[in-house]
Amino acid sequence: MSSTKALVLLALSTLGQVVSAVAPHICTALDSAPEGAVCGKTGSMSNPFGRLFAVERLSLEQCASYCSSRGDCGTFLYSAASEGRCTLYESPVADHGFTEGETGEDSTFDVSCFSCSSNALIDLNFNTMQSVDEWSMEEKRKNTDDTTPQNFALMNQRINGANVLRVIDASDLDLDSERAIITYNPTFDLVGGATYRLSFQISSNLVNGAGFDLLTFFLATNDELIVEYTPTDGVKVGDWTIFTTDVTIHPADGGQGTFLFEAKASGLPLDWYFQWLYLQAL
Repeated sequence: MSSTKALVLLALSTLGQVVSAVAPHICTALDSAPEGAVCGKTGSMSNPFGRLFAVERLSLEQCASYCSSRGDCGTFLYSAASEGRCTLYESPVADHGFTEGETGEDSTFDVSCFSCSSNALIDLNFNTMQSVDEWSMEEKRKNTDDTTPQNFALMNQRINGANVLRVIDASDLDLDSERAIITYNPTFDLVGGATYRLSFQISSNLVNGAGFDLLTFFLATNDELIVEYTPTDGVKVGDWTIFTTDVTIHPADGGQGTFLFEAKASGLPLDWYFQWLYLQAL
């Protein structure tokens, strides 16, 4: 399974959970099993309660990532022979009455057999946010003599039963005559030569969720823009679209980092809605 599809399935698997973070965990197997943990043994469970879901075509590490990222998963079964089938359960293996044996083709794992972390520099679920205090916005116009009121707005708003980060373009000016620069104020360390993943879920009020090409996302260090990304090739999830990109920082561009994005005027009443956003080190 491609990494993009795996990320989308992971996002779907956590829907309905009350979590403040969304960045998926990155997992690697520990060199030795923790005391009391079951790590890759075959056998049977006499009390297999709390089955969460199953998905195929995953690597072992991706399966562990699914389990660790959810927060309510403690056990998973994995079968490389069955196209990488991954089945998640609540609670540690010990609670399921596991007996080691030659039964079946699934290997049983406690999630504690893996070292897992989101490695997140930014990890935002806007449904749990109450304000936009960590964000700032600046309008820029080609006509610097234009003194009309501000046309862009930024807010945390409840829409269709969930809070979102809402960016409003109320400008009726010509396309690209005005833009807003929206900055996430907390800073973070970006390491030269390292690779990072930016992912976010977004929709708009236009038909078919158009208008994403008016957004450009940036990473900056030392007051210089070092990464630029315009959303392309998103994956549709209902009314939402998930965009994901991996970027490698030039060795000379490491330093204190800032995340920001630019919204260009559309000439139409246009709203963008963000459900979540994360930036993580890979």
